[in-house]
Amino acid sequence: MAVALKKLDGLDNMVIVSDFDGTITDIDTNDLIYFDFGGEESRKVEKLIIQGKMGVKEGALNHFQRIHLTEERFINHIFQHARIDEGFKEFCRVVKEKGIPFVVVSGGYINTIKAFFKKEGIDDSNIEIYANRLNFTGCRIEIDFIDEDDECETGLGPCGNCKLKRLRELGRKYRNIIFIGDGVTDRCAVGEADVVFAKGALKEYCTLQGIPYIEFSSFHDILDYLLQKL
Repeated sequence: MAVALKKLDGLDNMVIVSDFDGTITDIDTNDLIYFDFGGEESRKVEKLIIQGKMGVKEGALNHFQRIHLTEERFINHIFQHARIDEGFKEFCRVVKEKGIPFVVVSGGYINTIKAFFKKEGIDDSNIEIYANRLNFTGCRIEIDFIDEDDECETGLGPCGNCKLKRLRELGRKYRNIIFIGDGVTDRCAVGEADVVFAKGALKEYCTLQGIPYIEFSSFHDILDYLLQKL
């Protein structure tokens, strides 16, 4: 299912918002860590989250009670197994040239996002990033959540960084919001967006809920579509 971009009122009135894990990266780096180091118990936790029986925030706290890694080993393990989307660097270059605000909103961790951007040589000085933060003390890991308030009006369970709240905040500043996502924590955001690019579980969710979306497989698809419309 797809919907054409509505007539935009100039680039100053548009913001592009993207999830990180499984959207900008080829796999969910959080699941990678949880499953590789959290064992079967972490798989059970993630099943409960998918079933809506546990919130993402509660699940993350559960995972890191068992997982013990230094930050160096944490990041290196992710670099060994995950890759940035092949079209993302070009996408970043174009939106920066055109002065289009770009925001990353993640239920994951800024540690991973910043490390990936540095590794790939992506200048993130013009990219707003909203994500939770991992604090490492040796092998002990604690989480600083953006939203300590546990209320979740959608009933999907708190995730520590409410994408619904972030998009509503952006909606007070921008007239048009384009949202890009793939997974569980993106479901509450799509209702606030004017245009949705979806793949994976988010695509299935939008289909079931009758939410218009544009399917994509890489950021090349998103960039091609935007260049036709701008």
